[in-house]
Amino acid sequence: MTVVEARLLGTAAALAFPRRAGSDGDRAVTAALAERLEALGFVVEVEAFSFDRQPAERGLRWLLGGTALAVVGASWLAVAAPLAALGLLAAAAAGTLVVLRRAPWLDALYRRPGPVRSANVVGRRATELPERCVVLVAHHDSKSQNLAMPARLAATIGAGVGAGGVAALAVAATVIDGTGPPAWLAGSAGAVAGLCLAALASMTSGDASPGGVDNAGSMAVVLELAAGARALPPGLELVVLFTGAEEDRMVGATRWLDRHREALAGAAPVVLNFDGAGSPGRTVLITRSGLGRRLAPGLERTALAAAADLGERPRRIAMAPAVGIDALPFAERGIECLTLTSGSLGPATFAVHSAGDVAGNLDGPTLVRVVELARAILGRLEAEDGTGTHQSSTEKPTGGTT
Repeated sequence: MTVVEARLLGTAAALAFPRRAGSDGDRAVTAALAERLEALGFVVEVEAFSFDRQPAERGLRWLLGGTALAVVGASWLAVAAPLAALGLLAAAAAGTLVVLRRAPWLDALYRRPGPVRSANVVGRRATELPERCVVLVAHHDSKSQNLAMPARLAATIGAGVGAGGVAALAVAATVIDGTGPPAWLAGSAGAVAGLCLAALASMTSGDASPGGVDNAGSMAVVLELAAGARALPPGLELVVLFTGAEEDRMVGATRWLDRHREALAGAAPVVLNFDGAGSPGRTVLITRSGLGRRLAPGLERTALAAAADLGERPRRIAMAPAVGIDALPFAERGIECLTLTSGSLGPATFAVHSAGDVAGNLDGPTLVRVVELARAILGRLEAEDGTGTHQSSTEKPTGGTT
């Protein structure tokens, strides 16, 4: 094991303990990160905020439960009254889009002050004449869920297949002469979808996960990069942002951007987000969200060129609908944010959001590769002219620094 591997794994292990937003662990990791950044010579600010997670969680539970009832009802009507069944399914699909589509207006549920208190930890290496600002982001909170990731995936797939089967049978009933498809078949498809949706509606979150892969490994990567800040060119302003409450609809990133709305107006900001780094396997770039929205086309090109310099071929993926990462609030404000992660579906990934997400799941060489790729990206940014190459051409940035 190299010195860098040992340092990364040691840092991650020290930060891998349950730390759901608002918990004692959340406060402990906030203090630890602030102390580490101060020791590295950063100007540090801890920006506290509060929110209420209950309205959104209750709303999601009711929405999934209502969707389950609609699909089951549609299955009963699929043969006898197929048009009514299709209408119920259309209503269920419209409700589901609320969950699957990233709707910024839903952030209003989290913007009100509430009983949950967390904080962003911000470290800044200021420069007198900044030509470009780079923000390194990793969320510091963790959470556990009562359904393991394989169960969540299975329930999601089962709900989609079951509801699709009901729809197909209802369509068939409208075009086939005679009795059409058997009613029991539609009922069976509806029962599968209903049970899967009910399972998803029963999900609860807790504070049992040490958050090794999600996201202690990434915090270790960002601290390793911050330790080399003195070697960066004087025209590059570096901001290190450890966000709180990422697991609660990216509240920390949203609040940070709200608070610093104007400060990056002329700094040509670019953002590297680290989430899930250290899961064994290849380096991965999250370049799209949902149905193909590109999050950072300019940074993506820079990252691929930097990876080629290292002889690496990172995998590019799109983040699934309804899955949130801190890149989304930045992208919504016209600021390119590329997420670096690693690995693929396997034991380390399946343990995320469970008590099994321990620091021992992290892979040292993979962490080193993520650090090396990030440094190569920073090196290429250094060579650019700072004229805003990576800024969206359709929207001015509204995020900012401390």
